[in-house]
Amino acid sequence: MQHNSGRRAPARWWRTNQAVGLLIAVGVLLLFVYLWQQDWFHREQRDGITLGFFPGLGLAAMLITALALTVDRWRHTVVEEMATLGWRDLLWAVAVSVAALAMYALMPPLGMLLPMATFQGLMMLLLGLRPWYLALALAPAISLIILAVFTLLGIRLPGDFLPLLV
Repeated sequence: MQHNSGRRAPARWWRTNQAVGLLIAVGVLLLFVYLWQQDWFHREQRDGITLGFFPGLGLAAMLITALALTVDRWRHTVVEEMATLGWRDLLWAVAVSVAALAMYALMPPLGMLLPMATFQGLMMLLLGLRPWYLALALAPAISLIILAVFTLLGIRLPGDFLPLLV
């Protein structure tokens, strides 16, 4: 019986605060390395602060918080929400992340509206919004509102409005 519980220990460890903190820390470090390699990250602004200062500061705060999870007194705790997670949940998380990456990659050639509305509509349906036509109506409306707000703020989003028509 003891052998069986020994085999299950690593699977349980992946659900602990320590494992989650370690995974978040690795993800934050990978994101920082990626951002560090971008030209805009090192571009100095009029006030002398680089454009990447605040994103870097946010990542530093995330890293400190994630590392705190790995050493605090609750590091071996498995919270209720994590106790029931399985491979199917992990696959859904990866699929949604790939879909978000595809949405971002499609913005420059297709514009912001079509990829964002498609992604939002699919997510609303997957998350249970019913009836389906409500998701089809809300997704483009929300995308237009987001585009309008950023345009009013003077922030240029990837892909502009509809770059293929220009």
